[in-house]
Amino acid sequence: MKSKIAQGHPFEAFSNIIEFSFDAILSAAIGLGPEGGDLKYQFDHLSALENTDSCKVAAKLGRDELVDIPAAKMSVKLAALLCEEESLWKGFYQPWPKLYHFVNKLQTSVRAASRTMRSFLESRIRTNGPKLRAGGQPESALDYVIQREFKAAEKAGREPNLGDARIRDEIYGYLIAGHDTSGGTMVWLMRTLMAHPEEQVKIRNSLHLTYQAAWAEKRLPTIAELSKNDHYLSAFIEEVLRFSAPVVTVVVMTRMDTFILGHPVPGDTQVFLNLAGPSLNMRSVPIEEHVRSSTSQKHRPTKASWDDLDPTTFRPERWLKNDEQGNMIFDPSSGPTLAFSAGNRGCFGKRLAYLELRVVLTLLIWSFEFELPPHLVSWKTYDSLVTAPEQCIMRVKDILSDK
Repeated sequence: MKSKIAQGHPFEAFSNIIEFSFDAILSAAIGLGPEGGDLKYQFDHLSALENTDSCKVAAKLGRDELVDIPAAKMSVKLAALLCEEESLWKGFYQPWPKLYHFVNKLQTSVRAASRTMRSFLESRIRTNGPKLRAGGQPESALDYVIQREFKAAEKAGREPNLGDARIRDEIYGYLIAGHDTSGGTMVWLMRTLMAHPEEQVKIRNSLHLTYQAAWAEKRLPTIAELSKNDHYLSAFIEEVLRFSAPVVTVVVMTRMDTFILGHPVPGDTQVFLNLAGPSLNMRSVPIEEHVRSSTSQKHRPTKASWDDLDPTTFRPERWLKNDEQGNMIFDPSSGPTLAFSAGNRGCFGKRLAYLELRVVLTLLIWSFEFELPPHLVSWKTYDSLVTAPEQCIMRVKDILSDK
């Protein structure tokens, strides 16, 4: 709809990606419901504006001039979640986080956002609980949590406690963790697509081979077809995550006095683990083996770095290899990556994130060509819970309709 209104001019899509990310995680966590999500609000708004004077301004602009397309106001739920996310990430930068949160929660807007999300989640718990108890099937993460509470209560011989704050808070954390991260990743993916137009061609050609029936029938691949992963698209996504990780560090706390690479670290010390940098998207830092722990030496990975393949260049092919039949396949173990962290502290939403990214990128690249005029290119980033580009301007050509 935006590409039709823009008439070949570039437009800003950052807010739409954030809205999509919210709809996606809300659908997985709770379910969108019959009213739909923020993207539906925006689509309905643009449909009503399509032929009005406010959307005819594009015809008066130069081809490479940015067109401002009026947007609908975001939903109360999304505005509340963004407020909560802002409160959370700002606490990371404060010298006294507890004092900051105490003062921050005195703000009317922060209190209102907290009430909005809490009331929304509690209303869904009250609505979904009886349906599941009556034999309904789980359709979201919340439903599975409620179902587990029913089973735990039955086993313990007690009444289910759906008012337990832990049920609400688990889903709340799921929403926050899954929204900003997937939104930031999608912005990186789209910006990288436009910075490397040759990758669009490679991915699109690969998609046409992977989903040959859809291509021959001039339609989008179905969800059933998309269960088969496209190897080059997977390699592209992995390379963007390696090159531009949206989460750049995680923090762990030492439980006891220990040594890290030969350096003594006391117990109860915060240790920052970088998810980008040396050995990931930069050349590795030489470390002599004798300073590593015995378990580290024993379980040394076969691929310790990307040093032999120039980690500072963007190259999705580094994730591809030939199988026994000579076919090019995606190999996630080709080299080190920490975009989702690893081990017990790894992101439990990793599989959902990959599924979301693969599905939406397939549909976008299959349907459109994306371009960014050189004078509008900007790699300026913002820092919140994630690090991502501040803008996602694009010119879009509908190639599915043209076919």
